[in-house]
Amino acid sequence: MKFNYSNVLNELIGENGLSIKEIKNSKTFLEKIKENIEEKIDADYYALKLPFLMKQETSEIKETAKLVQDNFENFVVVGMGGSSLGNELLHFAINGIHYNDSPLRKTPRIYFMDNVDPASVKTLLNSLDLNRTVFNIITKSGSTAETMQNLLCITDALNKRHLPLNKHLIFITDPEKGFLRKLAKEFSVKTFVIPPLVGGRYSVLSNVGLLSGAVEGVDIDALLNGAAEQAEKIKEKDVLEDATMLLPFIQYKLFKEKGVNINALFTYSDGLSYLGMWYRQLLAESCGKRFTGITPLAVKGSTDQHSILQLFIEGPFDKLIIFIAPVRYKDDFNIDGNLADDEHINYLKHKNASQLIRSEFLATQAALNKSKRPFVSIEIPEIDEVSLGKLIYFFEYEVIALGEMLNINPINQPGVELGKQYTYGIMGREGFSEKKDEFTAFIKANKKYIIEE
Repeated sequence: MKFNYSNVLNELIGENGLSIKEIKNSKTFLEKIKENIEEKIDADYYALKLPFLMKQETSEIKETAKLVQDNFENFVVVGMGGSSLGNELLHFAINGIHYNDSPLRKTPRIYFMDNVDPASVKTLLNSLDLNRTVFNIITKSGSTAETMQNLLCITDALNKRHLPLNKHLIFITDPEKGFLRKLAKEFSVKTFVIPPLVGGRYSVLSNVGLLSGAVEGVDIDALLNGAAEQAEKIKEKDVLEDATMLLPFIQYKLFKEKGVNINALFTYSDGLSYLGMWYRQLLAESCGKRFTGITPLAVKGSTDQHSILQLFIEGPFDKLIIFIAPVRYKDDFNIDGNLADDEHINYLKHKNASQLIRSEFLATQAALNKSKRPFVSIEIPEIDEVSLGKLIYFFEYEVIALGEMLNINPINQPGVELGKQYTYGIMGREGFSEKKDEFTAFIKANKKYIIEE
């Protein structure tokens, strides 16, 4: 992995940048941040141990994945936020956005139920051969409202077809508590554990992400090895030579001193665009606390050069762009260009297909440099399990380090919990009548300002 941060320096972008001197002078500060993380790694930051802990747990995961592969055509991940986004990241990065329709597909199709829009839920359930489908229900608490509603829809559909729940359901949840634990015992449903100290958005390297990955043929051993390799590099490297420490420091300094409160992860690959979706939750939910935080964007190159790049180049000086691209693209091919003799398009003739997206990755950086906009770039050799494991661990550690720099807890999510409590009150869940009363008062106060046209 190659990390280039030259375009955040004032020698390249002037007053909008940082000085190399202040970065070099940060060594003691960064060493303290690293020390803080290490001190909490057995408690708050337990997720950073997963690459090593899960290496001992992969046998059961692979056995279950093999049973699914041998007996079913469809595997549906049912979860919200971190219980789905990490799975989507692995799926699209390794197997691509058209995996389900590929004639070369050798493992079950993968689907994601990550919302409760009735039309989407109904369409998916009606389109699947339920006899040939396994539903992987993932919720750490065992009571996430959206996941529970989708579970009810699924069990209703299975019961109507007289299909046994223990054949078509797999749970991933807390080892001891929650509704799923009760249900698993009652119906003998196969269940995997989410470690109690691992939050959803940090759980992709646990059973949460590894099971669905194994089902669709992802090399989960290589994934964990890549993450473990990244963890070892962080331990060994000087903080001023470690991108995992320098990136959060750059984010922190630009936010605190330059008003850069938006970070865009600009991924130059369809598959890696889901890395952006995963990182969006990781950064927002971890560091948006106590009236501080950086707003994340997930941007896909080259698609979004035609939608949002104008704002990046000539809009406010409030954004840091984080570019990510592979050096080599999977399934690259040569374009014969038999119709490309016209002078307007003949530059595309006899080129590898990847040359255009690669050129746009570089050209967009040059355009941002011309406009004195800060950005960093990350390049990986190719999109494979080892590189993906490194990226996942890199960003998890980086966000935790940023939280430490901002002096906030990057593990909890009190704002999300409050929204859940109001939802329970509105839906009439027992024990949340106080939140229902607060919501009623909120609606009453806003009624006089509603305009109907």
